[in-house]
Amino acid sequence: MKITFLNGNPAPSAFDAYLTNLQSALAAEGHTVTRIDLRDQALRYCVGCWGCWVKTPGECLSQDYSVVMDQAVINSDFTLWAAPLKMGYPAALLKMAMDKHLPLIHPYMVVDQGEAHHQKRYERYPRVGLLVEKEADTDERDLQIVTDLYCRTALNMKTRLEFALTSAAPAADVAGRIVAPHPQPLPLPGSLAPTVGQTIAPPQRLTLFNGSPRGRKGNTPIFLSEFARGFGGESETHNLIQARQVDEHVQAFAEAECAWLGFPLYTDAMPGVVKHFIDALQPLVGRKHNPPLGFVVQSGFPEGLHSRYIEHYLEKLAARLGSPYLGTIVKGNGEGVRIMSPEANRALFQDLQGLGAGLAREGRLDPQALARIAAPERYPTYLGPVFRLFLRLPVAHGYFDEMLKKNGAYERRFARPFAP
Repeated sequence: MKITFLNGNPAPSAFDAYLTNLQSALAAEGHTVTRIDLRDQALRYCVGCWGCWVKTPGECLSQDYSVVMDQAVINSDFTLWAAPLKMGYPAALLKMAMDKHLPLIHPYMVVDQGEAHHQKRYERYPRVGLLVEKEADTDERDLQIVTDLYCRTALNMKTRLEFALTSAAPAADVAGRIVAPHPQPLPLPGSLAPTVGQTIAPPQRLTLFNGSPRGRKGNTPIFLSEFARGFGGESETHNLIQARQVDEHVQAFAEAECAWLGFPLYTDAMPGVVKHFIDALQPLVGRKHNPPLGFVVQSGFPEGLHSRYIEHYLEKLAARLGSPYLGTIVKGNGEGVRIMSPEANRALFQDLQGLGAGLAREGRLDPQALARIAAPERYPTYLGPVFRLFLRLPVAHGYFDEMLKKNGAYERRFARPFAP
């Protein structure tokens, strides 16, 4: 059996020793274990260029270590995602690596579990499991949030999460779970209701954190700027893709009167560069007077439900920081905003500006506007067959087909560069 460990531990610790014991237990039974200590590899953040979909189909354009990593993952029988928890979620290093799994799936959409998901690129995907090390303040809610998010990621990776365990479990038990396929993987989490933000004294100034890996060229800064336009007061924006300036970003957060963090949905959670920023906020946990905190999460999926799982993490993140939670603006089909006409975006921009104005006037977000932006939360079941039929038509994939053809890659769109 071929097993791949992705070790997202950012620094040597007892967690590495645990993985060594686990690796030894599996090797003693004759299994081949490839362990990748991500901190020792040259990995770059996924920047949302989509080169792996429209220029070099199935392979990251940056040609960093992720090419080796993805080849190991797709050719393994089992992949273990492993990392210590940091700020209630596996460390940023693992998130950076998981974002680089994007070449393993296809940009075209299919209907799965009654929802829009990406089409598979390979015929076969590995079984997967999650192993984390708890923080001092980890509670059951943290573990459930992380399990839900990784169940969603596994679904989009055309597999199912078989277990989510902590390093408190004996290594021999984890080895047994890896070797013996469980007859029933972890159940997919049910639909989650939108969170409810608090009401605060209306702020005079906003500090915006743009978590788009495309920086100023992404869709997220458009959402943030329209929100700030409606707010009308003073605002400043920090681009988190400038990861070397993370200390400055943390200082800006610490000094903010009211903070807003926006990002696109990446492998069902935050982009790796955003997790890097969140991890860096750890010294502020327990600090008095951390700023009220709100969020914007936009995704390329048409339904709002895809972002609800990370929304619940964000609510818990605000609580961990002791920041009043202002709510999360969720938007599906957000990818096209930057290329759509002003008229096509008019209703969205009006709602975003209205939310900003409401914060300035009343210190809260309007629930009705939040619901309009997030719609459709989920397509009715009876539309499933219609959606499936639509996805078979060439027009459904025209956006990506146009880019593939422009780059001379259309004939290679179904390439499987890592197939054995």
